[in-house]
Amino acid sequence: MKLITSEVNLYWVHFQSGGSDQNKVYPRALVKCYHDDDFVVQINFYPDNKSLPENHYDKRNKLVYLRYHMYMYPNVIDLLRNEKPIYFSYSESLKMGYVRTGKEPIGEGTTDADF
Repeated sequence: MKLITSEVNLYWVHFQSGGSDQNKVYPRALVKCYHDDDFVVQINFYPDNKSLPENHYDKRNKLVYLRYHMYMYPNVIDLLRNEKPIYFSYSESLKMGYVRTGKEPIGEGTTDADF
């Protein structure tokens, strides 16, 4: 089982509108995450009342696509804005991924540390 993992230290947010194909579910928000200059994961947020497309790894571009419902957007953006270090991991065989913090001491408040 291949696990793709990277630290995320930069991000870019994009909100989409429209999309005319009625048979397609378009993401409403995208968060592109980078490790330095390397684009490593794109987090797509879809309408809450729609089924999520499967997570995906684009081997050619070495890019992971994680899919969440819009209700998760505030949680993910809060993590990116307020925590460090941030990592993501993705299992190709399970098609499952996550965004996470590093180890942090209990009650640290605004002081970040990774052990």
